[in-house]
Amino acid sequence: MKYLFKTLIIFTVVFFALKFILFLFDDGHTITYNVGNFKVKEELKTKQNNNYYFELTHEKFKMNFSINQNYNKAEKIISKIDYKKIDGYQCILPIFKNGKLLTDVMCLKDNTITYAYKLNNKKIKDYLKTLKKYNYDPNNYKDKADPIKLSNTQTVYEDNFLENHYLAMETYKGLNLFNGKKSNVQIFDNDVYTKPISYFADKYYIVADYTENYTFKIFHVINIINGNQIDIRSYDDISFDSYIAGSLGSDIYLFDKDATKQYKISIKNESVELFHDKNNLQTYNGKWENISLSEALNEKKFNKYYTDDIKGYDKVDKVNNNYYVYEKENNFYNVYRINIQNKKLKTYLFQTTDLNSIIYVDDTIYYLNGNTLYYYSRYGERKVITNTELEFNNDLSFGVYKK
Repeated sequence: MKYLFKTLIIFTVVFFALKFILFLFDDGHTITYNVGNFKVKEELKTKQNNNYYFELTHEKFKMNFSINQNYNKAEKIISKIDYKKIDGYQCILPIFKNGKLLTDVMCLKDNTITYAYKLNNKKIKDYLKTLKKYNYDPNNYKDKADPIKLSNTQTVYEDNFLENHYLAMETYKGLNLFNGKKSNVQIFDNDVYTKPISYFADKYYIVADYTENYTFKIFHVINIINGNQIDIRSYDDISFDSYIAGSLGSDIYLFDKDATKQYKISIKNESVELFHDKNNLQTYNGKWENISLSEALNEKKFNKYYTDDIKGYDKVDKVNNNYYVYEKENNFYNVYRINIQNKKLKTYLFQTTDLNSIIYVDDTIYYLNGNTLYYYSRYGERKVITNTELEFNNDLSFGVYKK
């Protein structure tokens, strides 16, 4: 009897151990199930940040979207779908396990999804009031932060700052840091109005020594979390006719147009090393690629999000399971998200005036619109910093790091 009991315990332990191992190595699932009158296709890819992808089908209606949410690899996580046809729109609110709401109401029209908070339609607003039974609150998608004036040129919206997100914005003498409280780092004694050899990489800001005239050897590096500064010295003189092509992690790559040399600046090793000479130049577009000297002289820069999967837009970035496409209209760009599994359907997100100031931080996007820095998340758009100096000097850049 004791032997049987011990054997049972061993088998039980082995069973749960095997189950735990299978759980650890399970990379997701693809299933189909019904929620009311909707057919739901659900895909989970655990190796891609717990990304759940959904296709919802009802009669001629079809919509797809994705969420990043850790449900411990659970299946059938949509428990209810509220659906309404309004003025040519087909609007849905998916309700997830435990009554969670993980997205705003999505309204489909002409192959474009628009979140309800973007629509100024009285009938849709009336419909949103009926969703109170699901604890849906349209006010969650409104920017309610009060502006706090820091100076004649700068206003911040502290209530919108995200936890563990560290922001920095260039000033003429250094940096302003925003990480729960504002602080200032002075790098130069005198104003420097344009600093083309400057860059944000990982949690660092790097800038050439602009106290020199024609060449320099010192790079100033600021940690934007704590404001600490180090200087990195190059053995070679570097021309101010240089540019930073991009970065990988905290390694920064610079091309000196006068010397026709590429350098790698390693913040970790506090070193400046020759990377390539003019006979072996490279750029990075998801992988290292060879480029010609003429391309380097024309300031060929890295594009970590490069893709040629979609054409016809002013800019296309591939980030995880989504494409972000930028389409010019007048003096701004409309920004849409397209899931890689359905390129015909796009979701409208926001407008930006600057294609070169987009920063992706997980599922949050930081961008400039006029002289204001915003971010976009699943709760919509939020103002972060307004800097009127940007009206006169668009060389002032910003960086974001998530700890």
